Amino acid sequence: MKVLVTSCPNQGHFYPMIPLLWALRSAGHHVVAAMPRTMAGVTATAGVSAISLGDDVPLAELVPDHANRPAQNASVESLAEHVADYYGPLAERHVGRLFDIAERWQPDVVMHTSWEYAGPIVAARLGIPTVKHGWGLMLPPEVDELVHERLAYLYRDWGLVGAPPPPVRWIDVCPRSMQVGKAPAESLPMSWIPFNGSTVLPDWLMEKPRHKRVAVTLGNVPIRGKHSEVLHTTLEALKEIDAEVVVAAGWGLDHDDDLPRNVRVVRGIPLHDLLPTCDLVINHGGAGSLLATIAHGLPQVVLPQMCVHFQHGDRLAAIGGAVSLHPAEQTVENIREAVCGLLTHSAARLVAARLQQENDDQLSPASVVKHLETVVAPRSEWAAA
Repeated sequence: MKVLVTSCPNQGHFYPMIPLLWALRSAGHHVVAAMPRTMAGVTATAGVSAISLGDDVPLAELVPDHANRPAQNASVESLAEHVADYYGPLAERHVGRLFDIAERWQPDVVMHTSWEYAGPIVAARLGIPTVKHGWGLMLPPEVDELVHERLAYLYRDWGLVGAPPPPVRWIDVCPRSMQVGKAPAESLPMSWIPFNGSTVLPDWLMEKPRHKRVAVTLGNVPIRGKHSEVLHTTLEALKEIDAEVVVAAGWGLDHDDDLPRNVRVVRGIPLHDLLPTCDLVINHGGAGSLLATIAHGLPQVVLPQMCVHFQHGDRLAAIGGAVSLHPAEQTVENIREAVCGLLTHSAARLVAARLQQENDDQLSPASVVKHLETVVAPRSEWAAA
């Protein structure tokens, strides 16, 4: 089976696919990801062959007034506008090159992430089935409705009548009690297996922590004008707490030179190596950080700033696995209170352990591959039929 992979061009959307792509390769299938230039390199480094879609397209270039746009909020309308404004135009940029690749390579299936819309257009044009790989909560229907409305001209340009057909299968990596809405009939619940890259680990990570350890991570995508401010407030909240604080900082995250004595800043250490040594995680609500924390059975303080981070944090808080503080609530006092409470609150730990077990009980990537082999026929079989 030849699998053409497409993803929104950032690690948070692509990395959740890696365990399944490795499983496909291990089962003998041919996997190639089509990505913009920088992400093509990231993809190859992660052990998946890639072909470039061309130059990178910074999301800020897709929306003329990007720098002056108001801050996002927790509403569905704000989320839908974000996805439609940025990821709709991204599909228009990539669809032509992606079609050229697919027409020449003739894949049996296109596997794409949520919010990636060029892949389904190309698959529909070529009569190829799609598999959608989720990376968090199911989107409210209003999001895709707005995107389809905005992309109606593009669908017509590519000879489609309406939006592309739905995927033959949807890979859901969210624990069932965390997920929202009724699971589609085509969904396959797969365990979230954290992957955040690889590195040479420092010796201290092999030692048992002497105090409780709190991880702080705000993701790889800079929050416009807010990243360093949120980090500063968080570290102020933690400096008087009897705990070791490890900031797993993205490469673009600046921090104060004068750090509290209980704080260590590290860059490039994968969360799947750091989190097993921790007692609590403070994150921004990005799927990679939040679901990696669930996979390790830890309670969380979520500090959402944009995008679907609000929905992730609020949903986890609603089922008792986190405290979610919206931007206006992100004060030193509130963060400190949330951390102290969760470090001693057994109920949140029980919820975190239950979610971890739910995640472990879902299908393995190898099991998902076996299922996909029954629903995706190689093109050679199409010709024989």
